[in-house]
Amino acid sequence: MTIKASKKLPGSRNTKTRDRDRGMPKYRTKLSMHGASSDDDWELSPAQIKELKRRVRDADDPIRYMLVSEFSRRFVLYYNISDDVFAMNEPTRGTLFKRRAAAEKVKTLLSSGVSIVKFSTKGKKLKRLSPIRPRWPITRPTKA
Repeated sequence: MTIKASKKLPGSRNTKTRDRDRGMPKYRTKLSMHGASSDDDWELSPAQIKELKRRVRDADDPIRYMLVSEFSRRFVLYYNISDDVFAMNEPTRGTLFKRRAAAEKVKTLLSSGVSIVKFSTKGKKLKRLSPIRPRWPITRPTKA
């Protein structure tokens, strides 16, 4: 079988051939575990279906929590649990917690100036959802 490399497919932008033309197999058939037929599929109980749906919903939830020590808007420390350090002004260097309870447990081990901040990971970008609360209130000089 001879294949021309310059074969143009309808609707394609490049001149490369399809995978099947290059001898690559296409897996469109239903694969079952250990050679069992599709008749041997397991039935899930309603409790298992409910748990599976809860886990999928939980995995799709973009809300995460981070431990933060805020001094001002320009000076915020984000806690990295793997290195046991605070990263300055870079939320991407901090550890994101899936569960608020886990963040609260770690917070009890840290100093009193640490707070829990809510982030969203929607669109593969961190977005802070909680407002900034500096450790010390910002006081402005009063006019006399």
